[in-house]
Amino acid sequence: MKKIFMIFNFFLIFMIMGFIFMKPSKKNFSIAVVPRSLTTNLFYGSQTNLLKNTISQDSNKLNTAVAAMKDGIVSQTAGASVVDPPKPSGPVVDATVLETLVGTMSAYGLDCVGCSGVVGSGYPARENNLMYYDATYGNLRIVAGDKKYPYGTVVRAIDSKIGTFDAIILDRGGAIGIGKRYLFDLLFSTEAEASQFGLSRDTTFQILRYGY
Repeated sequence: MKKIFMIFNFFLIFMIMGFIFMKPSKKNFSIAVVPRSLTTNLFYGSQTNLLKNTISQDSNKLNTAVAAMKDGIVSQTAGASVVDPPKPSGPVVDATVLETLVGTMSAYGLDCVGCSGVVGSGYPARENNLMYYDATYGNLRIVAGDKKYPYGTVVRAIDSKIGTFDAIILDRGGAIGIGKRYLFDLLFSTEAEASQFGLSRDTTFQILRYGY
């Protein structure tokens, strides 16, 4: 009987020991799960980062391309704005014609005999001011005209030897005026240039404004 009891105790102890060593622990299970989860996260995390980097690079390339296109358009626009538009061959201001005359226009230079470079109105043409700026008509050529017309009178020469242009009367001349050899006398830098111009015959002149 005692022998049987000892065998039973031995068997019981064996079973208990087996249960202890054979039962998986929560600690081991959690350790086994963590590496698997970590590996999965690392794998998918790296794939996600790679995808994000690829998208970011493509987006940067697209933005760069778009910026380059915009710069090109702006550069072309800016380049076009630098080029001066074609200047009109004739006057750009429409005005009421007050008087019309037809006659001959002569020419004279700043270095003519007896010329001081300052025209009759007192305008200092000798300082390379062969053009007179008017607030209404813009840049005007300078002419000598009849005393009938006060200084500042604007006259338009139509189809002259140098085309159609607007001028302002700022000077006088002994042979210049109505009933004289020449209706108007056009100012040039030198007598040589004036001589090259010569005379503009049968030219139509329109008076656009009397005085300033």
